[in-house]
Amino acid sequence: MTVEASGPFPVHAFTPRLRALGALVHTAVLGTLGFFTALLFQDVLAGTQTVQPGPLAMGLTVGGLLPYIALHLLRLGTRATVTVGAGGLVLTLRGGAHFEIPFAALESVRPWRLPMPGPGLTLRLRTGRAFEYGLESQDPVPLLTAMGARGEARDHPRVRYAQARSAKWRRRWYDQALKYGLVPGVLAAIFFRAHQYISFGGPFGEWQMYGLQAYLLTFVRTWLPVFLALLLFGCFWRALAEALCFGAAWLGPRWARHVRTGAEWTCRALYYVALPVFLAVRLLG
Repeated sequence: MTVEASGPFPVHAFTPRLRALGALVHTAVLGTLGFFTALLFQDVLAGTQTVQPGPLAMGLTVGGLLPYIALHLLRLGTRATVTVGAGGLVLTLRGGAHFEIPFAALESVRPWRLPMPGPGLTLRLRTGRAFEYGLESQDPVPLLTAMGARGEARDHPRVRYAQARSAKWRRRWYDQALKYGLVPGVLAAIFFRAHQYISFGGPFGEWQMYGLQAYLLTFVRTWLPVFLALLLFGCFWRALAEALCFGAAWLGPRWARHVRTGAEWTCRALYYVALPVFLAVRLLG
């Protein structure tokens, strides 16, 4: 089958060791978020407050933020491109190294069984060995389609899941600013203003009595638990949504698309409407 030249397709080229490292760091991030989310829900159900904002923030920083930064740096170092031509594909690493793989040397293209640190592809050679670099791609379908007869893996459920996720869950900078900046900030400002009126008789009472430093410190103490609660509640619903979408991908392409669309809108409604309402009732009650 003749394949016209296409690309370049952005990927991350992982050696087995680098991929194992990335998977380990990714697991640390997910494990930390899962652990503290479980503690938060335990407190909510029991009506207690055993998880304090300070230790929670420290735990999330050490177990979540720092590994996340490490994973981001690892991905920066493994950036590469794949160009597909009539006779094969060319992998170009960040440092400029090139690897040419003729289609005649390829036996199959297989999606990673475990999509960590992200969804990816393994190139199996006719020698019986795998190509030394695995190719991570948030949406492998364009690359697989360009590979023509070597792209049978594009119909695999794990590839469907990655494609639907890439199409419907695009994390732009303003989405992050709204989710992690504006929403927690507005809620914290509401609670902070109420606290100032109740404790000091006006919106700037603490500033006038104890100075700007004490005033700002109180705002930080108000904002931090709000931010952490929204973060962990969002993680809980995101985990449920991803599990549902992964299961739907095994039922067919239409299921993968429609369930992903419904899950994304449900997560938005829960985060931007239901969670703030619950938090307000919880804190004001």
